[in-house]
Amino acid sequence: MSIATHGTMGVDWEQRIDFDRLRRERLDRVKAKLAASEMGALSCFDMTNVRYITATHIGTWAQDKVSRWTLLPQGGEPILWDFGSAAKHHALYAPWMGGDERSRAGIPLLRGAMTPDMGRAEAVADKIVRELEKHGLMNEPVGVDLIEPPIMFALQARGVKVVDGQALMQDARMIKTQRLNHNSLI
Repeated sequence: MSIATHGTMGVDWEQRIDFDRLRRERLDRVKAKLAASEMGALSCFDMTNVRYITATHIGTWAQDKVSRWTLLPQGGEPILWDFGSAAKHHALYAPWMGGDERSRAGIPLLRGAMTPDMGRAEAVADKIVRELEKHGLMNEPVGVDLIEPPIMFALQARGVKVVDGQALMQDARMIKTQRLNHNSLI
């Protein structure tokens, strides 16, 4: 039999792409990499990594804005901060994100669009520190994939040891998910 070409549309008469499995396996892969690392948590600001961990997206217009971020605590579930309307949208339409508890309003510096006197870097650092304290990870290194210097400095000023988390995400993302009953990858 030839290679199946199911297309991208979901149908009720055959299983095509199992998106729940895809989301679960991606997150499990990152959690396993995090568990095997020295890091207590991973914070991602790169929108591609945020999408990989949370399976959420707000459009390619935001690709270079550094406008949303996630924190994955060791042994926990990802927490996502996004524009208020987007956070609400994820809470309503992305049930795997656990509703309002893990999909929250909050934006970082928008790649320098917010001036230092607005206090955004400190607000972002405070949100991350609160979660680290809540999960008992305040004394553990936090991996970041991409970070604006003012946020990194604010985290360091609060006693957070910032380490490279980009390599962890690259390792996790290079492994592709096998399609069930097929030889192709998704």
